Amino acid sequence: MKPYRIGAVVVRHAYEARHNLDRVTDTLYWPVMDIIVWGFFTLYLARDNRLQPGLVSFLLGGVILWGMFRSFQRDMAAGFLAELWSRNLVNLFSTPLTVSEYMTGLIAVNLIKALLGTLAAGLVAWLCYSYDIFPAFPALLPFMLNLVLFGLAVGIVITGLIFRYTMRIQGLTWSFTALLMPLSCVFYPVRSLPKTLRLLALILPTSHAFEGMRQAMAGGGFSAGHFVWGAALNAIYMVLALFFFRLMFASAQSRGLLVKLE
Repeated sequence: MKPYRIGAVVVRHAYEARHNLDRVTDTLYWPVMDIIVWGFFTLYLARDNRLQPGLVSFLLGGVILWGMFRSFQRDMAAGFLAELWSRNLVNLFSTPLTVSEYMTGLIAVNLIKALLGTLAAGLVAWLCYSYDIFPAFPALLPFMLNLVLFGLAVGIVITGLIFRYTMRIQGLTWSFTALLMPLSCVFYPVRSLPKTLRLLALILPTSHAFEGMRQAMAGGGFSAGHFVWGAALNAIYMVLALFFFRLMFASAQSRGLLVKLE
């Protein structure tokens, strides 16, 4: 891979962001809106004395981390869709740019966007609700890494599906995380799920990330078990996602779909 080609992909998206406010507002709008809504909910609970110790931290921390995961996964596929909407895909791959270089550049762009959204949500939580997540960031970083890696794997799979089945399934870009959210246990522990669903939850890196988050915020220290389980599952899912993407890309090539993905 050539670093200057990866940098060119980053610059291409930076230029688009300068001239397309939708790209900027999506990065900041949804994380900030989520934290505002859930912040008002925690104020309502506090006013009626329904808050248990640590509940605000669990709720607002969950909102911030889930927003980061959701935006990273969404923008991985949406960045590719932007090339289709602008009919730029053929132009890109008529150059020496390789698929791996393009994907690496896209990952770099979306990681920056996800971090900006996370910082914006954390700042709003601090200014409006006196909830400061920043001191907990060192303990949360390993779990945030697992969330990003799983978001990357999901984004790669959805991008592969779009390559193969064209824009008819582009709705998965925005809807797939909603399917994962109930089993990811963002706002409640895994043990609160019915027994039949607990196994499904425990094979998701997201559920281990949020279990580890809650343990860290409750003063229980770093959960090496949840981090290792999440990392191991991510390694498996990443290998499967890359294999699936190559399969879908090869299938799209052989069927001549790269020039008619619309």
